[in-house]
Amino acid sequence: MRRGGRGRRAGPRRRRACAAAVAVASLAVLAGGCGGSDAPRRPPQVLRVTVAAGGLVPEVATAVAVGDGRVLTVAHAVAGRGAVRVAGRPARVLRVDDRLDLALLAVPGLRAPAMRLGGVARRVTLAVLRDGRPTPLGGAVRRRVVIRFRDQPSDPPEVRPGLEVAASIDPGDSGAPVLDTRGRVLGVVYARSRDRADTAWAVDASAVRSLLAR
Repeated sequence: MRRGGRGRRAGPRRRRACAAAVAVASLAVLAGGCGGSDAPRRPPQVLRVTVAAGGLVPEVATAVAVGDGRVLTVAHAVAGRGAVRVAGRPARVLRVDDRLDLALLAVPGLRAPAMRLGGVARRVTLAVLRDGRPTPLGGAVRRRVVIRFRDQPSDPPEVRPGLEVAASIDPGDSGAPVLDTRGRVLGVVYARSRDRADTAWAVDASAVRSLLAR
């Protein structure tokens, strides 16, 4: 074989093969681009929370998986009550923040991808459970708010960063995540309005980030 010489010209068959290889390589590059950080991903896993209530009807809420065998739900569902189960599994309360109305639970054996937190969006989806199945519920963020409240009239006011969301939720939807179009969590639902059927209140993602960072 002669080294350093001029190579032979490719025949028609070889040129077609080379063109096909280039096309495949180009397709691979495009496919790789579609999987970038801006692409939508699967939404986080949502699960049913049940809390024993001394022989009465159990408290029911929703939880969102945050990864590492942990889930996030509302504090008012688990505080001061009995045994907690998530999707039928025994769960242990790791952290409760009554001011934020958030609770972090450990669920041994639960495998779920890590939750991603987002920032600001107008059009959102609430990931709720209907007949035990995850169901997307369309909505919109009307405004970001600072919620001031008192547990007792004589208590000093507490503040909670929140979202006012245009969505009609059902009992048991507390704890459901508010998601942007990329499946990132913008907030966690904790109540529905007593005055407006199409209004839900959610804890802002900044509060979720604060709780998880402790």
